[in-house]
Amino acid sequence: MKMIKYLLVITVLCLSVSCKRDYTGQWVSILPGKSLDGWTPEDDKKICNQSGDTLILSGKGTVYYTGKVHEAKFKNFELIAEIKTQPGAVAGLWFHSGNNSGYQVLINNTPESEERCKTGSLFSVRNIYKSPVSDNGLCTMILKVVGKHITVRVNNVLTVDYVEPENPYRTDENKGKIISNGSFALSSYTENAVKFANIQVKPLPENELPLRRDAVDEQNDEIIRLLQAGFPVIDYHVHLKGWSKDKAMEHSRKIGIYYGIAPNCGIGFPITSDEDIYKFIDTTRNMSSFMAMQGEGREWVETFSPEAREQFDYVFTDAMTFLDHKNRRTRLWMPDEVFIDIDHEKYMDLIVDRIVKVLREEPINIYVNPTFLPEAMMPDYDKLWTEYRIKKVIDVLAQRGIALEINARYKIPSETIIKAAKEAGVRFAFGTNNATPDMGKLEYCIEMMKKCGITPYDMFFPVVKSGKK
Repeated sequence: MKMIKYLLVITVLCLSVSCKRDYTGQWVSILPGKSLDGWTPEDDKKICNQSGDTLILSGKGTVYYTGKVHEAKFKNFELIAEIKTQPGAVAGLWFHSGNNSGYQVLINNTPESEERCKTGSLFSVRNIYKSPVSDNGLCTMILKVVGKHITVRVNNVLTVDYVEPENPYRTDENKGKIISNGSFALSSYTENAVKFANIQVKPLPENELPLRRDAVDEQNDEIIRLLQAGFPVIDYHVHLKGWSKDKAMEHSRKIGIYYGIAPNCGIGFPITSDEDIYKFIDTTRNMSSFMAMQGEGREWVETFSPEAREQFDYVFTDAMTFLDHKNRRTRLWMPDEVFIDIDHEKYMDLIVDRIVKVLREEPINIYVNPTFLPEAMMPDYDKLWTEYRIKKVIDVLAQRGIALEINARYKIPSETIIKAAKEAGVRFAFGTNNATPDMGKLEYCIEMMKKCGITPYDMFFPVVKSGKK
């Protein structure tokens, strides 16, 4: 769904109001009265109405704030809005609109929506892919702009913490998304209703100091280019190894990659029971991220109930742990647990058979660390991964609708395998599988995306059940 649109507040309307600009530090309501005074619809479209103390947007269009508060021109400010959406509703709250400019905070709580960016996104600059709230429930959004620092909170979940650099990267259709000054606007992109029970603003002095100034250099940044192009920039395979939940979220917000946080679940790992799963989910409710389950070993399917597994947004596993030809437990990434006492070609057939068995039998959404080979066999990776063996794995992925991870840490699969998977209609997921907080920025994934012609439509995307946090 394309929603790139630049808002022009009609200059004559803005100049026709007069009010002293001051900074009292007080919240002021800009919610219109029954006559909708202070809000002007685009092209006289009647897309909004008043019901008691609630403003209701329904129908496609935009209304602009042209009222008296601060002469409808805001630079530094804090805004609070209480919002409720019908299923299927997609809307936007614009700020600094006018003068061919305007940033948009997206409102979209429906998991199945065609628009993948969700509530709390600073659209096309810092995108959120899982709404912190559900349709039909009142939520509170707080937007704050000081200098070049923009923050967005939804029900006390910090979704955006963005610092615009001195020289931001913007495509032609996004060139207006820069810090300036201007008014507010509300856009509705569907016929489904969006209700605003409260909109208050607190103008802040122009000399107010921002809390952060550490902007990313966007002229040398691949992530902002993908965001501007509408590509879902998600690392589906992130571990909290060596850093806290807060640090992981801080890093995610700063660099613009949305994370899927995945605990290791299985015998001998941090999560070993249904009870552990429920505790983990309960402690991560205020994180702006996906929650993923990594099934470990081959026992994980029996260790956890389907009901517990469904607490996660998606489930993945690899095929690096198995019983070999002599019934020995093998973990391919650990050299002292790999026993290659047969010809490499025969051992490769063993690996492929184990991969196919996992993909056929285990309830997963993504196959991760794919096509990994033990250290002794990696020099012959391209030789051992023959066309026949590649096809065996890809056929099962396609049949079962399992996504193939492009892994940034191990730089696998190869370009040849990715192209074959794309040809077969297999979806892809970017993943790091970090062992430390040194995450990188999905460099190998982006390289393969370009070489293999992967589009947003080729990417896996989880449908988060309504109400799941």
